Amino acid sequence: MDFTIKGKTFHIWSWKRIVYTLCFFMFCLIDQRTKTGSGREGYIETFRNMTGSIMAVILLSHCKWGEIRAHKLPYLLWTILGGAVGIAYVVGVTSFDPFVNGRVSAALAVFLTGYALIHTVIRVAVEKKYPVLEKKFLAVWGVMMFLMIFSRSDYIWPLCYLVMFGCFYLTDYTAEEREDLFQGCLNGIILGFFVFQGFCCVFRPYDSVRYQGMYNNPNLNALFYLEVLAAVFAKILYVTKNRCSKWICLYYWLGAGVVLTFELLTIGRTGWVVAVLMIGGFLWMICKLKSYKKWFKNLMALSLCVILTFPICFSATRYLPPVFHHPVWFWGEWSEGKVHSWDPWNSEKFVDIDEYLDAALGRIFETFENALEHSPFAMKAEAAEAQTEIPANKIPVLRSDQDTDTLLVRSTIYKYYISQLNLTGHPYSEQGFQLHEHYWVGHAHNIFLQYGTDFGVPMMIVFAVLALWSLIRLGKTYAEKKDPAAAAAQLFVLIPVAFGLLEYSWGVSSLTITLLFIAWRKAICDGE
Repeated sequence: MDFTIKGKTFHIWSWKRIVYTLCFFMFCLIDQRTKTGSGREGYIETFRNMTGSIMAVILLSHCKWGEIRAHKLPYLLWTILGGAVGIAYVVGVTSFDPFVNGRVSAALAVFLTGYALIHTVIRVAVEKKYPVLEKKFLAVWGVMMFLMIFSRSDYIWPLCYLVMFGCFYLTDYTAEEREDLFQGCLNGIILGFFVFQGFCCVFRPYDSVRYQGMYNNPNLNALFYLEVLAAVFAKILYVTKNRCSKWICLYYWLGAGVVLTFELLTIGRTGWVVAVLMIGGFLWMICKLKSYKKWFKNLMALSLCVILTFPICFSATRYLPPVFHHPVWFWGEWSEGKVHSWDPWNSEKFVDIDEYLDAALGRIFETFENALEHSPFAMKAEAAEAQTEIPANKIPVLRSDQDTDTLLVRSTIYKYYISQLNLTGHPYSEQGFQLHEHYWVGHAHNIFLQYGTDFGVPMMIVFAVLALWSLIRLGKTYAEKKDPAAAAAQLFVLIPVAFGLLEYSWGVSSLTITLLFIAWRKAICDGE
């Protein structure tokens, strides 16, 4: 979009790129709100349902007014029927229902998605306009979605995702729209990082040694930083390929250092491992643009960026919040041990650099000690010894003092969830068990086991095939075309799969799963 002032022409983003940027920023906000809410006021449902509205905006951005006028009857009927049903759904609540806001959000999402579905059906079935598809991949994706829908699980989000992303994959975006969507995705995620960290520098004191940022769990915070890191890496590939200004390149390289610094502050071992995998993939990708001989130079440049930005980021995280003296807590965080508004800037509640280094190095050494102390056979024997003949979901499985043995805890959790696998899955009410008297395990700590428990073993296998297939396919696409969008899509697929091997990385409306489904479009649509 161009505009002229006093004879000078300026090029700014198109309106669609601005809309897409705001949409992906909203995906970041939805992720944060759904993972830090209490669940008692309806706002988790409100933001979770907003995913449908945001996707509808992305879908309808391709729609033109002339197309609506040419087939106005179905749109008119949906306006009347959908509007009437939506209003009835919203007002049909009791005066004591605390989730009215969630109902409004759900009604709006269904209403807007209805327009998008009508537009997609007309374009595909009537006008025969849709992108070139990798039909085998799309068919396998469809099989996975139907296995989820017809499982014993009581979740309705698979049906919603089938409609939303089915329409998304069948929408024939123009090349300009695809570029705007790609750039809007990266810009929105990076914007989310700036907004979140800006909020943290004012309202989130660094009083937990594992930095939690805008979340109430350091692992969730680490997962968000990985998505930001993928966006920044994709930006570096884009500006490198297009030979942009050196200052722009420096900005994104330093940005990668900043994100990696915050990833280090979370002291999340799984996050660190995935970040290393992403760095390895990034070095391969950027060497495809330059030369394989420069991989070490690029690694040293990235390391230098981390070294330069670490003191600045740590200082901002530690010393800026005390200036404002207004801490904000999320669900389950408040305690007397947290920093309060009356605590001085040098309170012992704040984390200093020595405390951080001790904790970070301690977790590294702990990992190696656990690996040396427990062979796979010993882990299996200890987990078996900890079990009893009484159902595991009725009594504690381990003693409280065994909670510090990470490998024993994980092997016990995996053994339980493997024992629950079947062909059709389980409703949520049938899942989980009491690990010890102070800890209830509510998920499998593994994305494949969790989906197998939710939707059955066939779905788990198909999901694993799709994940591996898309990683290979997107890697080949990047190798052939040097397309930064394919690189970004590959990283967005890698994150939930790799991080999800050991930690929670899923959940309806979570940023990781939303980006996973969006990235799959790059694998489904040939020629993009």
